[in-house]
Amino acid sequence: MKIAKLLAIVFVTVLMFSNISFGQNAIPSGTARWEALGSSPFFLDPSIDINNNPAWASQYRNYLFGDIGRNTVDEFQLSGQFAGVNFGVSKDMTLGLVLNKREDVFGQFNTADSVYIFSEVQEPVVPLKVLFSYASKNFAFGLAPYYTAWSLDAKVTPTGGTLTEIKRSSSVLGGTIGILSIMDKGWIEGYVDVKMHSFKEDNITSAGTTTFNSAGGMLLSVGTRGFFLVDKKSSFNIVPFLGFSMYSWNPEVVPAPAGVVLPKYSRMNFGGGIGINCRVLDDGIMAGGLTVAYRSYKIEQLNNTATDVETFTDFVLPKFNVGLEWNFTEWLQGRLGYSRAVISSKDKQEFTAGVFEFSQSMATDADETISLGLGMQFGRFSFDGTIGENFFKQAPSVISGRQNATLYGILSASYNFNR
Repeated sequence: MKIAKLLAIVFVTVLMFSNISFGQNAIPSGTARWEALGSSPFFLDPSIDINNNPAWASQYRNYLFGDIGRNTVDEFQLSGQFAGVNFGVSKDMTLGLVLNKREDVFGQFNTADSVYIFSEVQEPVVPLKVLFSYASKNFAFGLAPYYTAWSLDAKVTPTGGTLTEIKRSSSVLGGTIGILSIMDKGWIEGYVDVKMHSFKEDNITSAGTTTFNSAGGMLLSVGTRGFFLVDKKSSFNIVPFLGFSMYSWNPEVVPAPAGVVLPKYSRMNFGGGIGINCRVLDDGIMAGGLTVAYRSYKIEQLNNTATDVETFTDFVLPKFNVGLEWNFTEWLQGRLGYSRAVISSKDKQEFTAGVFEFSQSMATDADETISLGLGMQFGRFSFDGTIGENFFKQAPSVISGRQNATLYGILSASYNFNR
């Protein structure tokens, strides 16, 4: 066993420092690459960009991409898996699918702080998104409808013959529209995303039907980003961006019990930033910048009282994102990222008896500030991962002998079959 581990180390070392060429038609992308680079909005990434704005599908024709998963369940399971594919169906159009990638906020809709908790209504399953894009020489348009649903129907006939039926359902329906305008020295993109969330439960007895459901439930997101070339020799680009999102929902029960006031929920996020993207280390890329943001979460009609309100607000002033990607060899890439923010938060509670306010300044978790990753490209195939913290704490299993020294925290893969 020790000989096998030693041979494995020698094999990997020889590959890293050899001049073997595997052909470089691969296009690295995915959550693993993006998070290894500090989750920076100043990097371009096919998987991330296509999912945010379907107009980018026109730039990555005949491309297979997805996440193999995140190592957060246990050492034998992965979570957050999805797969997408995009085909060029004509000179101007592409068509594709993204399966199992959750892009809604249903989990936040299904948490009512009230006497009525919709805990039995489950999250919709197997999200499906269709990708469509059309491109001309300097302009691209994209459309991505999104749908996911779940339902349950249970019937019980208790002693006495009274039939009881319970119907539960949840769904999300919506989509994203995006554009991409390409200029001589850069590009500008924009997108609008709208999704309607709903859940419902009918309790049916011989005495009548009681219905619990959601009112509203709309998510609206709008974003824009630019990429402007300043110096061609160093490929130095300025990258500004802006984003806004909001959603709200109100739980309802019909018929409404006398004297019961259910809460109303609303969230709003607004942010923007500016950064750079340039070539370094001959064929490497560095990108980074500053972001400022405002977030608000409001709950009205708390404690069954129409006058009680609680509002949470966060000012992010500022957030730092820096990432570096460089090539060890023709087929092996290293990635380094840094991400941290300073946050000023406030909790304001307004009751009939008075007002309570709590404010504090803090920073994001210092334990996950720095991220590392590796990318491997073999011909048209790319395999990308973040390096798990456990790997550094316990050392590789070929050295430490421990079987749970995990190398990768997140895994992504892609295949470029464009010709």
